[in-house]
Amino acid sequence: MRTHKITGSPPTRGRQAWKIPSLSEPHCLLGGSFFYCSNSALITVVVVGAWHWQNVRHILILNAITPDLKKILVVLPSPLMARNFLRTEILHLLGAGVRAQVTVVSPDPEDRVLIEMHGADWRPFFHPRRFREPGKIANLLRRGRYLRYLAGLFFHMCLTFRINTISGFNGFAVRLRQSFALRKAYLREGLPMSPIFGFPFPRSTAIYKFLYRLYYSRWQGFGPVEKLVEELQPDIMILSMIQTHMMTPYLLAARHQGVRILGINGSWDQPTTKGPVCPGIERIVVQNDVVRDQLVRYHHVPQEKITTIGWLQMDSYPYEQGETRQALFAHMGIPFSHRYILFAANAPRLGLHEPEVFRALALQMQAGVFGQDVTLVCRCHPQDRNWQARWGWAMDMPFVVVEPPDLGPLDHLAALIRHAGVVIASAGSINLDAVALDTPTIGLAWEDENLAFQDRPARAYDLDHLSELRKSSGMMFARNEEELLAACARYLADRAADTSGRTELRDRYLFRIDGKAANRFVAEVERMLA
Repeated sequence: MRTHKITGSPPTRGRQAWKIPSLSEPHCLLGGSFFYCSNSALITVVVVGAWHWQNVRHILILNAITPDLKKILVVLPSPLMARNFLRTEILHLLGAGVRAQVTVVSPDPEDRVLIEMHGADWRPFFHPRRFREPGKIANLLRRGRYLRYLAGLFFHMCLTFRINTISGFNGFAVRLRQSFALRKAYLREGLPMSPIFGFPFPRSTAIYKFLYRLYYSRWQGFGPVEKLVEELQPDIMILSMIQTHMMTPYLLAARHQGVRILGINGSWDQPTTKGPVCPGIERIVVQNDVVRDQLVRYHHVPQEKITTIGWLQMDSYPYEQGETRQALFAHMGIPFSHRYILFAANAPRLGLHEPEVFRALALQMQAGVFGQDVTLVCRCHPQDRNWQARWGWAMDMPFVVVEPPDLGPLDHLAALIRHAGVVIASAGSINLDAVALDTPTIGLAWEDENLAFQDRPARAYDLDHLSELRKSSGMMFARNEEELLAACARYLADRAADTSGRTELRDRYLFRIDGKAANRFVAEVERMLA
C-alpha cells in the first residue's frame, strides 16, 4: 500500500476529460475510483482526499502490483541528516525515474508529512530506549535491549579510539589533551575522549581487527529492525552516517537478509573524526574528493566503490528561488537600506564561547563601529534545544535579530547567507555554505586566555578536516575581538575581497555547485538497481 501526495496545477472546472494515469507521472482526481489494466500493472486507485486550491496537496491510496517495482529503504538517523536529504529532489527523482517504492526511516515524526507528500512511506528510527511495548515482560526486554545497545556503544567507542590513534589524526590527539571537564561533553555524545577506550595497546592493529569482527557480529542486531527489513524486503538499503553506532542494527539486518547497501558519508569531518566504516557496503557517495581520498587512505575503501556527488544540501544554491532580499529583510524586521552580519551559531558543545563573543560584537555595533546601517543577525544552530537560555538575552537588543532554530526548507538558509555582508561561524560547515554562495566568511578561532591552551575554542581548527582551511586565502580568521572587528570592517567595506580564494575553496571542497548532486545520487541508485 503506497501513499501518494499529488502536486501540480488544479484542474479546470467544467468539461474536463480525465486521462488514464501513467505509472511514472502523478495525476489528480476529484473523486471516485477506477481500475486500469495493462501488461505491466493492475492498479486500484481510491481517492481519499479533496482538492485544496491553496496548498494543492491531494492524497491518493495506490495499491500497485508491478513486476519491475523496486523497493528502497532509506535510513536517516539524525534530524539534520534527514533535513539535508529530504529537502532535496531525491524522493521525487526516485519516484519519477526509478519507479521505486520508497520507505524512509527517520527519528522525527514531523518528517512524515514531507515524506508522504513525495509518495514515500515513513517509519520511526529504532532506538532501544525509545522503542516501547505494553506489558511488564516487554518492558524488561526493552531494558535488556538497551543494555546490549550500550555495550555495543562501548565497543564502538573502543574502535573509534583505536582507528583515530592508528591513523594518527592530530585533532583526536589534541582533544585527548583537553581538560576532563571539556571531554565529558564529548563522552556524553558517544565520543571516546578517554585513554580507557584504547587499553591496552591502542596502536595494535591485531586488537583493532579482533574488536572490529566482534562488534559487527550478530549480537548488535535487534528484533524490531530485523522485522522491518523482513517486512519491506528492499532491493537496496541507503544508509547515512556510516561510521556511527546507531546505524549498526540496520547494517546487520541488511547483511543478514542479503540486502545491498549504498552508503552516504555523513559529513566532511567524519572520515577523520568518527569510527570505522561499516562492513558490507557496496558503494559510497561522498561530498568531495578530499573525503574520497581519506576513505581510501584511512578506511581502506576501494576507490572504485566511491562516487563524488557534491553536497546535497547545496543543490538550491545556484538558483535564487528562495526569499528575495526584500522579503528576507521584511521577515527579519531589518530596514531595507541596512546591511547585516550573520553570526551562525554552532551547537552548544562546540560554541560555548559564542554568546560572549556575540555580546561583545553587539555592543561594539551599538557604539557605531560599523556605522548606523548595520544589523547583527544570530542564526541559532538548528539542533540547539537550549537556544533561549543561550541567546534569549539578545532578542531585545537594538540592531540585533535572533533567528530561532529551524530545520525547515534550505531556501531560507541560502537567502540568509546570500544576502549577508559577512558570515561568522565557529569551526563548522556554515563557512563552506558561505563559500558556496561567494559570501565573505570569518572563522572564529578564538584564543580565550582565561582557558588552558588546549581548552581554547581555537583548538577546533587543529582537527584534520579544518586545519587546511587555516592556510587558505579564501576566508579570514579571528583569534580575538580586535581581529574580529577588523575582519568584519574589511568585508563590509569590500564584499569582493578574497573572491579568488573562495573560488579555490569551492574547487577543493564543494565539487560542483550546479544543483545536480541529487541527480548524481539517484544515478548511483539506478546503477545499483540495474
